[in-house]
Amino acid sequence: MAGAAQPHDENDQPEADYWLAWPPYITGDKSDIGHPSKVMRRRFRSREAAMSYADRTWPIDPNSTWPTSPYRPQAREDS
Repeated sequence: MAGAAQPHDENDQPEADYWLAWPPYITGDKSDIGHPSKVMRRRFRSREAAMSYADRTWPIDPNSTWPTSPYRPQAREDS
């Protein structure tokens, strides 16, 4: 599932006054909006704003366990 995170240090203390919206998948494709280089540039002032973006960008498909995104294929049904 997509989520929101605030950068923190090794003692789990916040290091920043912004939040990041993370996709529900890891990708090496730099053109994908979920690539870490793009995630790190999108900063939100609140956790709610970051989660709102994540929910709109990577909605949960109730019929699938595969995350959906405009840049990811839909889940395939088993034959």
